[in-house]
Amino acid sequence: MKRFINIYMWLLSAVVLLNACELAQELDEYKPLYSLDAETAIIDEKSSELALAGVYSTFRNGGSSSLGTPMIFLLPEVLAGFGKVNLLNSPESIGWSSNNPIVAGSPYQLDIYTKMYDLINRSNWLIENVSALGDNVFDNAGRKNEIIAESKILRAMGNFYLLRLFGQFYDVNSEYGIALKISPAKDAVALPRNTVAQTYAAIIEDLNDGIANAPELRSKLYTNQTFAKAFKAKILLYMGQYAEAAALAKEVIGMQDANFALEATYDGIFDDKDSPLIYESSEVLFGTGGDRHTYRLAIGSVQSGYVVVTPLYYETATSGSVTIDGQSILYDKDRSNKILHEHPFFAGVYFTLKYLSNYIPSGTYEMIYHMRMGEVYLIYAEAAARANTSVTPEALEALNAIRIRAGATTTGEDGFETYPSTISYEQFLHAVRMEKLIELIFETGESWYDMVRYDFLDGFGTGFQVSDVKAGATNPDKFIFPIPQESIDAGNSIFIQNPGY
Repeated sequence: MKRFINIYMWLLSAVVLLNACELAQELDEYKPLYSLDAETAIIDEKSSELALAGVYSTFRNGGSSSLGTPMIFLLPEVLAGFGKVNLLNSPESIGWSSNNPIVAGSPYQLDIYTKMYDLINRSNWLIENVSALGDNVFDNAGRKNEIIAESKILRAMGNFYLLRLFGQFYDVNSEYGIALKISPAKDAVALPRNTVAQTYAAIIEDLNDGIANAPELRSKLYTNQTFAKAFKAKILLYMGQYAEAAALAKEVIGMQDANFALEATYDGIFDDKDSPLIYESSEVLFGTGGDRHTYRLAIGSVQSGYVVVTPLYYETATSGSVTIDGQSILYDKDRSNKILHEHPFFAGVYFTLKYLSNYIPSGTYEMIYHMRMGEVYLIYAEAAARANTSVTPEALEALNAIRIRAGATTTGEDGFETYPSTISYEQFLHAVRMEKLIELIFETGESWYDMVRYDFLDGFGTGFQVSDVKAGATNPDKFIFPIPQESIDAGNSIFIQNPGY
């Protein structure tokens, strides 16, 4: 029996996307373009590198019919109310806006789901085939283990992105995780879903391999040891293992050098779209960039054309404040104004200048920011506070470091100021969430996932609630997407649907 594995070249722009049926289809019958016999496809270091490039390419958009990559990062902002769908008036888009996603006939949700399993399957093929090679076929000592480690980090990312949208990621005790796939799909046997704890354990295991064996740094366009550590800190935060998350985030912050450090200015991270230097920012831990023929990734085009920034975000960021011991402290001052632009065709909404836009013609280069140093500081701030059930000086310093970078002063007066040491524990957690909202808007959807996490930790229906921010979001079952019905049907209904759908 022959097996087939996809080798996706850097110089090929076509990306083959598996649909729901193909996910369950026997690979002997699935022979996409640019496929090679597995016995001869990966035979040495060069062919292994080509296959690895194909795994990375999953995060690049495959054309107008395949928007899973941009939408996976943009739709959470719609769920949170900080994004708005323009130009689309379908039952699917109405379901996002009303926090009542539909189960079937939802092409964007299906595209996200299949795109991430495509990433996982490519990773699995690469891991299996490279692991079978002898060290003697690699010209560079240690590169075999590095390629496997990079692939495992990418697989961990695919599993995490799937879990956040389609599983109860906020509850480590939930049975509603995702279907873990740790080997290439070779038959039509459908797998039942794993628990959330099992999903997180698989993600952590892959990241541990990345921390141990990935390159220190090839380029910010590739996964690396530092990114794996920071991403693991994020996973531990989601899992509620706060002391461990804080320790790992602190380790990443403490190893700052010319390669990994906060940029001097916030807008400087996103400024230089006329040069590939945008891919070398010290702020970036790992990001997806276009290849040398297609620098645009479509995330900016989709964001400015389909999923725009709402007045709710702009008003929250530019006018919102909190009072601490009589001091009125603004959430933000100029940061949002520097990275937002009023939409030329849709009144009252904005688009972000973090990406290339249909309406700002200048620029050639674009990047998807999977993780930045700014987020690591805020992970540390929240994790350290939650681990101690109090505001530690180190946690406060980390939070204020991001605000100072954004222009906050330390006079102790009203306005855009650093937070004082008298801030309460509850106020501090609120401040961290608001800082992440403003700092990371329209990057990986963190604003939505934070809202859900905070709501769950306070007990759904008590304390902070998602509906405090978005009035219509009252049903926790609808805080995650349903598993696409097309995928459940393809697997003969062995996979259990999420509650409430």
